[in-house]
Amino acid sequence: MKMENKSNLKESLIPSIVLVLICLVVTFALAFTNKATSPQIAKIAKANADKARTQVLPKADSFDPYKGKLNSGIVDCYISKNKAGMAITSVSKSFGGDITVMTGIDAKGKITGVTVTNHADTPGLGTKAMTVKYLNCYKGDSELKAASVKDEKNVDYIVGASVSSNGVYHAVQGALKQFKDCGGVK
Repeated sequence: MKMENKSNLKESLIPSIVLVLICLVVTFALAFTNKATSPQIAKIAKANADKARTQVLPKADSFDPYKGKLNSGIVDCYISKNKAGMAITSVSKSFGGDITVMTGIDAKGKITGVTVTNHADTPGLGTKAMTVKYLNCYKGDSELKAASVKDEKNVDYIVGASVSSNGVYHAVQGALKQFKDCGGVK
């Protein structure tokens, strides 16, 4: 009977030890991979963000981060070094969750461009509110005062994608407020 208990103990203990060792090896491998790839991922993310900033504010030469207070819903705010304006990234609620929008605003406070950098909305229908053609309707605006995109006179909304349209609208509205709260480009 004692021999049988030893055998059962051995049969259950050895696989457990092997499993723990496998978990440790995999954990260290993942940590090493993360450490090795993190700088490259950050470099690519920065390059993509810089490219988007240049698209929404084409007259900017390069950007410095704004060091003041950011309003609620504002992810980041960058001022162009040549004082052409600001590129402001904001987040708002949309149909599929959060929508991240980058808005370019020139030194006079007018929108120069809008792009959606991240979303989880329905492909096809919801994403109609994220096309270049649609987002161009914001160009030249300096104020968005309505509570909803449906009530805004200067901006259209996409029928069937009104929640997505409203998400973009509120993100752009937040960017304009941040621009004004920063005191514009100094």
